[in-house]
Amino acid sequence: MINRIKISLVLFLSLVATPTLANAEIGLIVPKKGTVYYALLDGLKLLAVGNIEQWISGSCDGIRLCSNTSDINHIRNYRAKLQEKIATSCLKKGGEALDIDHVVGNPEIDIAVKIYLNCDENGPPRFYSLRRTMDFWFFISL
Repeated sequence: MINRIKISLVLFLSLVATPTLANAEIGLIVPKKGTVYYALLDGLKLLAVGNIEQWISGSCDGIRLCSNTSDINHIRNYRAKLQEKIATSCLKKGGEALDIDHVVGNPEIDIAVKIYLNCDENGPPRFYSLRRTMDFWFFISL
């Protein structure tokens, strides 16, 4: 009886986890335009140089993260400086690549994914969540 439960659990987990990770890119990648990874790279470039206004207008989800003046002011006044440092460490190969640890969700079919990046070699992976609206990806977490 115990073995049947174990086998059932393994099969269930493999069926659930495989579609989630099947199309995820892992390791050092140079993202292709139009992908969630490219949107992440593009947004991180803006954050790394401190161009928070352009990031807010072009990369921040207006429903989930930048939905009101209070949220936007919090990002401007508190999160921007910290993100400038973090984003700089997440950009690889002169700002043209990302080192992806793992991805939760499948960018091909899911409307939201969480991408874990290897930023600081001495620290844990740092995640960013993005959500698709039509054909564009926007940050829903910082």
